[in-house]
Amino acid sequence: MNETNIFINTLVLNGFKKFAGVPCSFLSPLINEAENRGIYEPFVNEGDALAYAAGVSLTGNRCAVLMQNSGLSNALSPLTSLNELFGLHTLLIIGNRGIDDEPQHRIMAAAVKPILNSLGIPYFNAEDSNALQSAIERLSTSSAAILVNSKNTFTPVMLNASKPLQTEQLPLRYDILKAISKSAKNSVVITTTGFTSREMYCINDRPENFYMVGSMGCLSSLASGVSDYLQNRKIIAIDGDSACLMRLGALYTLTQKQPKNLCYIVLDNEANESTGGQRNSSKHSRLFDIINSFHSTIKAGSPQDFSAFIDDFISSPRYTQIYARIKTGTLDGLPRPERQLIFEQASRFKKAVLK
Repeated sequence: MNETNIFINTLVLNGFKKFAGVPCSFLSPLINEAENRGIYEPFVNEGDALAYAAGVSLTGNRCAVLMQNSGLSNALSPLTSLNELFGLHTLLIIGNRGIDDEPQHRIMAAAVKPILNSLGIPYFNAEDSNALQSAIERLSTSSAAILVNSKNTFTPVMLNASKPLQTEQLPLRYDILKAISKSAKNSVVITTTGFTSREMYCINDRPENFYMVGSMGCLSSLASGVSDYLQNRKIIAIDGDSACLMRLGALYTLTQKQPKNLCYIVLDNEANESTGGQRNSSKHSRLFDIINSFHSTIKAGSPQDFSAFIDDFISSPRYTQIYARIKTGTLDGLPRPERQLIFEQASRFKKAVLK
């Protein structure tokens, strides 16, 4: 196990002024340590973090970019056409999930090394004692990657409180999902990655639910495709703030269509909760104002509000957007959807909704 503070200290001594990225549970200690030191820049998309690092490099400084291996796919365009094209070489620290891990990481776990090989980017395993120094030495000629292959690679670091205490009473996501599930009746329910899908699975697993356990940011587009060809069904799509922000342009596209049978919901706790609660913005969330500018959005404050709004959507279908601020927190020992269900849920879903 690597000492997190020593790892960060080594990078700082080698000229790394900033750390930028999107959280991964494998990288939580590194992100928390950088955040506690005031040198972490949160981004909602890994490609944006790469572009930021390129800007830092243009000033003669260094920035490390942290991401989950699935996020490498978001980063490939700027990595190849910006950072590498202009010789703005960047240190990538990648949480290499998928080795004896959840099903949604399995394919990318096998692909990450071939991708890096094809780009000519050398990689080193963080578990090796000389990995960090070897990666730093390669930055003179190319970007380099450090692969973090285990959640226990770095010593734990607690995240210091960085936000003022909330004085208002905010609902829990779990209670809101219970209210939505009760009102959904025979509607199709699609839930975003992270705790949202896990909680809905725990509350009321049924074939008409689709748990989008991976592909962060893609829920609004997935729901749009479903709504186009299930026009006789009501579609309720439940997103999180970080996922919505990751591909905000997709929501813009959806609001141009405004499918009458779709209700799109955003639950905002201003954090990447399932990876450790890291913040996703620098200040108080303005997400409601943003999505409300795309399409008139209902602001809900309680589970009872959701019951009323969902009932209204089902009885008088029209494209509907609902937003709610929520507090962080979930059940102790929250279960995940069973692995076999993840592999089979698409066929289960199609059988239920096409009958």
